Formats: sequence, structure tokens, C-alpha cells
Amino acid sequence: MACRDCTRKGGCVYTTFWLVRFLPVVIVTIATGWGVYAYTYELCFLSIDNWPQRILYLLVFYTLLVLYYTSYLRTIYTKAWKPPQRFFIEGADKANYDQVRDDERQLQLFLSDIVRQRDLTLLVRGFDHGIRFCDKCCCIKPDRSHHCSMCEQCVLKFDHHCPWVNNCVNFGNYKYFILFLAYGFIFCLWIGATTLPSFIDFWRHEYDINKKQYESIDSVLFRLLSQIHDVLNGRFPLVFLLFLSCMFSLSLSFLFFYHLYLTSKNRTTVESFRAPMIDGKYAKDAFNHGIRANYREIFGSNPWLWFLPVPSSQGDGVKYKLNDVFASHSNHVFVELGCLPATANGVHPPISQQNEERYGEQHAEETKTESAEKERSSTSPPHDSVTA
Repeated sequence: MACRDCTRKGGCVYTTFWLVRFLPVVIVTIATGWGVYAYTYELCFLSIDNWPQRILYLLVFYTLLVLYYTSYLRTIYTKAWKPPQRFFIEGADKANYDQVRDDERQLQLFLSDIVRQRDLTLLVRGFDHGIRFCDKCCCIKPDRSHHCSMCEQCVLKFDHHCPWVNNCVNFGNYKYFILFLAYGFIFCLWIGATTLPSFIDFWRHEYDINKKQYESIDSVLFRLLSQIHDVLNGRFPLVFLLFLSCMFSLSLSFLFFYHLYLTSKNRTTVESFRAPMIDGKYAKDAFNHGIRANYREIFGSNPWLWFLPVPSSQGDGVKYKLNDVFASHSNHVFVELGCLPATANGVHPPISQQNEERYGEQHAEETKTESAEKERSSTSPPHDSVTA
């Protein structure tokens, strides 16, 4: 039987799982390192004789490399943002929570009081129209946050957990993630575009040589021997480099343009598949303020910082503004199962009071029904046995 300590932090199972999670990062790093060697040595120094062309190729290549890999590292090592401490249930509140956690009605009443006491700003509701609560982290979920089972914590503006960066893509590193996709895509395009002409020239030259050498051999065998000849003559790195650049540029292009679309709509990947619930409605575009404002929220207001992997995103990951369609709604969540209108002066009564009235009425009706049934049963005559 496996030891319990193996699954804990520092145990063999935990360490193995951690290493496996980092495997995609290792693969990307090895592929990048090998690409640097193949492009610098095999292409620029062995295949290109023109020094100005060689310098231009290397200058653009290493500029894109620095931007791409810096963005990649920032995406990996920027820790996922957790909700602020005021959203967590601790201390005396934790003891009260333990008493009501199994009763959904009492739990919502308890959470509503916590929201009001701490003045928490919440717009997004659960699909049961209640306050979103994570029982694993024991915290009230801020808007657009979700629990990540891989990181074992709630994450602000959770987009998805990406295995290629071994991290959550979230509020804290979303800009770096988009820059990583952008520069990675351009980086691969540059490699493919500059490798292809040299590869074509070499292939034509080698084809002429091989044709004379193997002209008496069957064409199928000729192609096979020609390919072997290319590999033995050291041309495999260029062939493989071209293949890698095409493969990665294609895969990165899909992700890059998809996230450009999501950014233009101010949505996360989670929200694109499961729209947030606001005021009893599915509101996929609730945070959409227009393309310019949406991009400014991610990249900041300073254009000089847009293309650099440095912090410039706006906001704190907790509070979000609704667009004009939803702007008239209150910034505080209501807990009862329907949508509560404001009073005449535009102020909502205390949330716990609203729910007590709601549930109190339901309880009164249930009690009244039970009393009526008992009264009918007590007033009905007893059934005597029939004698012959």
C-alpha cells in the first residue's frame, strides 16, 4: 500500500506529478534551443554567404527570440492571482460557516451577511442564482474567478490552465500569454520564410548532383537515395527546422487569433463556453466595452508598453464594470432566488432581511399547510370496526 506521505508536497508521487507537469515546458525549451542552433549555424553560417543578409537574418531572429521567450517565461513564472484575503472565510466566521455549510438556505443567508459586512463587490451569480462560493478554498468567489484543480486554488479572471506554460492563464499573466502567442507566431513565420529559399536552392543543387550520380537507377529508389544523401550531408537540420516552424506557426496562429477575438469581446475562455449569470440572465457580453476599451484593459493606456512583456494591465482582477446594457444594475449581489428590485430611493434593504422575508414567507406557508392537515386529521371521526 502506498505511503500517505508520498502524495503530500515533497513526496515521490507529488514530485513525479510536478515533473510530468513541467514536461511540456521542457519540450518547448529544447525545441527553441535546437532551433537557435539550426538557424544560427546551419542556415546563417553554412547556407548564406552574403554577410549583410546574414546580419539582417540574425538581428531579426534574436530580437524576436528575446521577445518571444521573455513573454513565455513571464507567463510561466507569474503566479496565479488569488482572491484578496477579505473574500476568505476564516476565524470566527469559519466556525459559523461549519454550522450552516450543509444547509443551502442558511449558507446563502450567512454568505449574504458576509458580503454586506465586508462590502464585497459582486456582480456574477451562481447558476442557482446564489453567491458563488468555493468550499475547497473556503472563499467567496470574486467576479470572473474560478477554482483551478491543477493549481488547487481559486484564480482571478481565470481563463484556462495551459499545460504548455504549466500555469493558469489569468488576470496576472494574460497580457504575457497573448504576447507569447504573438511573438511565437511571428518568430516561427520568420524562421520558415527565411529557411525556405535556402532549402529550395540547396534541394535544386543537390537534385542535379544526385541525378547524374543515380540517373540509371529507378526513380523511386533515386528519391530514397537522394533523401538519404541529404541527411548524410547534414541538411537534415534545415529540413527539420522548416518542418518545426511550419507546425508551430500553424498551431500558434489558431490560439493567437482566437484570443485576439476573446480580448475584443472582453471574454475569457470559460466565459465563451459558459456565460456568466448576472441578474438572473446569461450575460456573455456583460463586460464588453468596445474593442478599444477592451484591449486597453489588457495592455494598458501607454502604447509604449503594449508590445513589451512588462506589467501594464488595468484593474485589480476583482472589480469589473458592466457595459451600458447592464450598467443600471446594482454592484452588489442579491442572494434570493429571483431578481430583487430596488426600493423607491434606489437602495436595497439589507440582504439578510430580504432573504429572511422571502424564506420566512415560504416557511409560514409550509407551517400553515401542515397545521391545516393536522387539524383535518384531528377533527375527522374515528373509523369503528363494522360488526356483523
